[in-house]
Amino acid sequence: MNDFISASHDVAFKALFVRNPDILKAFLNDSLDLNLTDDDALKIMSSEDIPNSADGKLSRFDVHVRTAKRRYNIEMQASRNGFGWRRVMYYWGRLYIGDFKSGDRYEDLEQTYSVNVLGFSCLKNENYHSEFAILEKNCLESPTDVLSIHVFELPKVPAELLRDDRAQDWMRIIKADSEEKLESIRTRTEDPMIKKAIDAICDLNADERLREQIRVQEKALLDYGSGIADAEARGRAEGRAEGRAEGRAEGRAEGEAKAYFGVIENMRRNGFSEEQIKLVVGEGYKG
Repeated sequence: MNDFISASHDVAFKALFVRNPDILKAFLNDSLDLNLTDDDALKIMSSEDIPNSADGKLSRFDVHVRTAKRRYNIEMQASRNGFGWRRVMYYWGRLYIGDFKSGDRYEDLEQTYSVNVLGFSCLKNENYHSEFAILEKNCLESPTDVLSIHVFELPKVPAELLRDDRAQDWMRIIKADSEEKLESIRTRTEDPMIKKAIDAICDLNADERLREQIRVQEKALLDYGSGIADAEARGRAEGRAEGRAEGRAEGRAEGEAKAYFGVIENMRRNGFSEEQIKLVVGEGYKG
């Protein structure tokens, strides 16, 4: 594992915002161009926090937040594994419906934001920030603002500072992969919350318990990838020994199955939730 923990690591990303609600509010304000003030209460809805020990149950990597008449799902997705637009819509829908029940008024459903910070590029346009809403196809009229999906693609963040772009420094500190890069941002900004966020990221790097949690997570991911590679190698070897494609397929399938269930069991022993296991091993996971 790289010695410096970037805020683009999903565990560090959540820890940064869950532990610092004032930084989270500033991030939402600047990234979504909101008008939240000190009087706007911010409630973090996530039922689980970052654990206090490496063997504690790992929490989900997204952050659920409420302000007056608004809900937010904020998620860091470092790699393509597990990412998909239907998944984005599913989590938006779950948050939008929330605790809505029979007899409640539809008018009371709140505007819901899905904020996705991605460590990879996934859209064809060149903008690092893309916003999606419900629009009429031809005249682009919007019947409602309840759906607001934002995608920030870190590889597309421009090297030069853009004028009047408050979100850019946030994306820069999230993607920064060294303390030197954070300090370079600090020298160029007068924003006290950006500077406070830089201090918070440095504090995360000094947190040995958080480092151990990340080590456990990365080991599980590495074990899974290594297990699949070994299974494929065994399948090819057995297939060559038998001299037929069927033998290769059978050997590979058997090896993959052993690696698959071995990694799942290892992740359970290390405290991963069933949902996190599904994100690692794929949509075919049945529990």
